[in-house]
Amino acid sequence: MYVVLVLILAALTLVVSGCKGGDDKKKNIKSWDKCTRSSNWTGKNAAKRMMNILSPHMPDKVFEDRLAFMKGRGCDTVNLFVSNKADGEYAGYSIYGSAITWKINKDYTSKMEARIKRLYKEGFGIVLWLMADDDCGWNKTLSGNFSAYVNDIKSLGWFDYASTVVLGLELDEYWTANQVTAGMVALRKAYSGKTGVHMTSGKWDWVQVADILFYQTSPGKSASQIESETRNVVAKCKGKPVCFFEMERNENRDLCEAAFRGGAFSVGNW
Repeated sequence: MYVVLVLILAALTLVVSGCKGGDDKKKNIKSWDKCTRSSNWTGKNAAKRMMNILSPHMPDKVFEDRLAFMKGRGCDTVNLFVSNKADGEYAGYSIYGSAITWKINKDYTSKMEARIKRLYKEGFGIVLWLMADDDCGWNKTLSGNFSAYVNDIKSLGWFDYASTVVLGLELDEYWTANQVTAGMVALRKAYSGKTGVHMTSGKWDWVQVADILFYQTSPGKSASQIESETRNVVAKCKGKPVCFFEMERNENRDLCEAAFRGGAFSVGNW
C-alpha cells in the first residue's frame, strides 16, 4: 500500500511540474516596456526587412542572416508581420497561405511558428503586427471579419509569445477610424496584453484606442529635430507610451539615442 501511495504521489508531482513548465513560458515573455531596441531595416532603400522574417518564402539561411544582424546590433525586440501581401522582400504570406482563404494553412504556419519559437528562445521580445501596408487588398478583406482573423491567430497560440500586438502598419492608408476601433475591440477579446497602433508619418491621434503609439516621421531629420519631435508627440499622447518606430530607412543609433532623450521608451532603427 505504501509503495502504491509513493507511486501516485510521484505521478502527481510530474503532472504539477509539467503544468508549471507551461506557466513558466508565459512568465518569461518580455514585458512590453522592456522591448526597447529593434532594428527593422537595413541595406539600400531598406532592402532587407527584419519584419518579414516569418515569411515561409524566406530561406532558412536568410533568416539566420537577419537574426545575426539583429543580435549584432544589440536588439532586444523583433517586430514581425503576421500578414504581408506585398511589403518588401519575401512578401506574399499569411496564416492562410498566399491568399486570405479563411482556412489556416498548416504548411505556412508551421514554418512561421518555428521561427516565432526560435526568436523567443533567443530572448527577444516579440511584437506581432497583424497587417502590412504596401497592398491593402488583404487588409480590406480582413476587416470584413477581423474577429475570425484574431481568433485564428489565438488558436495557433502565437499571442502567448507576444509582448505587444499592433493592429497594422500605416493603418490610416486602408482603414477608417471606425474600423480601427472595431479591430481593436476584436483584438482585445482575443489578446489580453498591450496593443499598439501605427499611422503614416507625423500622425498619432488613433493612439486613443490603443495602449501604445508606434510612431514614424519622414526621413532626413537631424538628431535635434528627432528629439524635439519626440517630446512633442509624447506630450500629445498624454501619458501613453511612445515607440519611435521609424526615423530612417536604415539603422541609425544617433537618432535612436535622440528619441530616447525625447521620452520614447522604444525605437525601431537601433
